[in-house]
Amino acid sequence: MEIVASRKTALLLGATGLVGSELLSQLLKHGAYRRVIAPTRRRLHLDHKKLDNPLISFDNLERYRDIFRCQDVFIALGTTIAKAGSEEAFKRVDYEYVVHAAGLAQAAGANQCLVVSSAGASSNSRFLYSRTKGEMEEAITRLDFWATHVFRPGVLVGNREELRLGEKLAAGLTRAIRSFSPTLLGDYNPTDVDVLAKHMIDSAQTIAPGVHFHGAASLVVA
Repeated sequence: MEIVASRKTALLLGATGLVGSELLSQLLKHGAYRRVIAPTRRRLHLDHKKLDNPLISFDNLERYRDIFRCQDVFIALGTTIAKAGSEEAFKRVDYEYVVHAAGLAQAAGANQCLVVSSAGASSNSRFLYSRTKGEMEEAITRLDFWATHVFRPGVLVGNREELRLGEKLAAGLTRAIRSFSPTLLGDYNPTDVDVLAKHMIDSAQTIAPGVHFHGAASLVVA
């Protein structure tokens, strides 16, 4: 099993999002990867010798089986009910796209899956967002990857293209609480996207088979 190397291929789903764009930046700089495949609906405005940016439809992922040949698959797909427009559309992105992509990568020979979930994820939750994330986690961890890493960040802190006022207010409040008592919020601490991305990539370089969950309390500057 080759984990630490300088010729791995990474597949990144969700490269245009807050976490995904940071992951893309760090993956392109990382010495373990010679190629980064970042499929998107629209062309990325980025030119890099490591980057392969195929245009795809996420509703028809099975048409693009060749792009799923990689060692490490990073999945940072996600939306909100408000942005998706309906509960059904939200579940299509946060569950169906994620699980389908992971399954195609595993079938194509990927060794490791590293996926972004959320604090509070539980298939038993009465809240649709948390329940969908929990159902996604259960489906992903049933796949036969050599190693699966599930990341459960708190409120994400970074520079979004669109303003999410609720998240901005929540991040401000939780940061204030954290400054008063760093351990009080535990896995509901806010999570800086650059730190999350670094932890995801670092986890892909470890020799740690099995399923691993990473809560927000651990997603801090090392």
